[in-house]
Amino acid sequence: MHLQPGDERYVTPDGKLKTPSSLLFILLFFLRGYAAWIISLTFMEDRSRLLKFFYTSTDQFSLALLVGLPALFVFILLTQLKAETPEWVARSFTVVPILLWCSWLIDGVLLLSLISNLWPTFSLVKALLLFGWLAAGWMLLFSRHLKRFIALIVS
Repeated sequence: MHLQPGDERYVTPDGKLKTPSSLLFILLFFLRGYAAWIISLTFMEDRSRLLKFFYTSTDQFSLALLVGLPALFVFILLTQLKAETPEWVARSFTVVPILLWCSWLIDGVLLLSLISNLWPTFSLVKALLLFGWLAAGWMLLFSRHLKRFIALIVS
């Protein structure tokens, strides 16, 4: 990790990298399918009832799980960050932006499917999902903290 002047805001007083809040938001947003799946496991009577509330078909739920796979991989990589970052983690972080962009695009297809199923009706949930999707894309494009965080890990 090669720190430059101005990088002190990306590092804790202990010398560890701060995980950007934009990355945490993106990961939580993409992992929402897994969160719905885990919550649905708590319903003993009918486990699919909650999933039908969020997703109108099993294809949409499968797509939500597919969207979460790269985010789950990035989350596992984040848990491996220590004072001395292992070599495989640093090499793996070179593909993190590509994985997150692929996840963002697939999530766009999922949101298009969700919105088009009940097209003429307005839903606050659909509006919030669309806003979150656009915010995630904005953060992937313009977050300096996220870009510098990945650059510091890779270097």
